Amino acid sequence: MQLTDTQMTFIRRWGDMGSRWGIPRSTAMLHGLLYLAPEPLTAEQMCELLQLARSNVSTGLRELESYNLVYRESRPGDRRSFFRAECDVWEMARRILEERRRRETGGAVMAVQDCLMAAQEQGDAHTAARMQAMSELLQTAENVALAAQRYPTSVFRRAALMASKVLALIAKL
Repeated sequence: MQLTDTQMTFIRRWGDMGSRWGIPRSTAMLHGLLYLAPEPLTAEQMCELLQLARSNVSTGLRELESYNLVYRESRPGDRRSFFRAECDVWEMARRILEERRRRETGGAVMAVQDCLMAAQEQGDAHTAARMQAMSELLQTAENVALAAQRYPTSVFRRAALMASKVLALIAKL
């Protein structure tokens, strides 16, 4: 596979965005490469195309597999593993949302609830009010993420596309 300038630009920018979201740049670049690849690629091909160390590629692929964004395939008579990305962008978004919720939001909800209860027990109304507001925000985010997992990707997509229209409608009320 030969990468075009446009593909390489996307891969680099995807890597930059990933690093802003707390994902190693090389991992996000691997995801961008696999998203664009017309056929599954081996780790060796990815190393060569992106000029990354084998250890970076291995680590990045494990992380992407844990998010269920990349699939490992085998081929009869070939000992190498081939990797391909989930290419439905809305399904990718759902999987990222679910994994981030699982890794981050659940623990934050519990931590804020603990602080809320402690502030209430200590009679600290100011801190309790702040923790209550934070708890509401985190619980709402948790509920949205959980709801996104209950419905098919097509429903998630329509809901996401409708969100700005719903906000505009509510603003008029």
